[in-house]
Parts: sequence; C-alpha cells; structure tokens
Amino acid sequence: MQKIASLKKGLITGFTMIALSLYFFYGLKWPVNSSGQYIIFTIYTLGIAWGIISFSKNAAPATKFKEYFSAGFKVFIIVTLLMVIYTIVFYKLNPQIIENAIIENNKLALIEGNHTPAEIAANADQFRSIFITMTTAIITIMYLFLGALISAVVSGVIIQMKNK
Repeated sequence: MQKIASLKKGLITGFTMIALSLYFFYGLKWPVNSSGQYIIFTIYTLGIAWGIISFSKNAAPATKFKEYFSAGFKVFIIVTLLMVIYTIVFYKLNPQIIENAIIENNKLALIEGNHTPAEIAANADQFRSIFITMTTAIITIMYLFLGALISAVVSGVIIQMKNK
C-alpha cells in the first residue's frame, strides 16, 4: 500500500513541477534557468517531505532510518524519472534554447580571441550534438543527489522528533 501511495505522491509532485516549469517558460516567458527554479525545487522538497511524513504517521515507534529514507526514495525516484523525460522532450521541442546557448558560447569564444572561426564552428556543432545528453545527465545527477539529501535530512528530523 505504501508503494502505491509513494508512487502517487511522486507523480503528483513531478507533474506539479512540470506544470510550473511550463507555466514559467511559456506563460511568464521566464528563461529556463530563472529564479523560478527555486520554486520548483521547493515543490520537490515538499513532495519528498510529504512522502516521508505520511509514512511516519503509520510507522511503528521502532521504525529505522532506512525505512523513512526508503519512503522518500520512492517519491524522489519517480520525480527524477519524470523530470528526465520532461527535460528531453522540452529541449527537443525548443531547439531555440540550444541555439541561443550556442550563440552565447560563440560570443565568449570570440571575446577570448584565441579561436579560429573554424574552431568556433566545430565547437558549436559539438555543443549542439551533446547538449541534450549533457543536460539530461546533469538533471539526473542533480535530482538524485538532492532527493537523497532531502530524504536523509527529513528522515533524520522525524526520527529525532519521534525520540523526544
């Protein structure tokens, strides 16, 4: 029963994060890496905490840290999966973001002054070919790391509160 509850919490959290990301980008016209990301990470944190806290309400007093952490893990792994899929689809549907990043990268290379036009063009082609893979890898690692950290902290706090 807890797996299903965690799955639902992960889906709700993930789809809320995706909806907010889309609203910030298309509705408010904010850039991808705007301050709206803090709101999305807050939703992520609250979703994981929600999963752990709801687990703790039915948990026995002798419940161990790993069981609390597991409740958070079940939420953040679903959210991470959704965000990875979202990232791939989003950048495939918005190639102008990649092109704008390439333009900025080219400007920086021109300012440095130690690159030939052929090197800059080759760098742009390479950047274009690896952008989605690189971004997806970064997003995956970031969400997994933050999810584990949030789960550990919330689990530790709940255990401390129950022991008092």
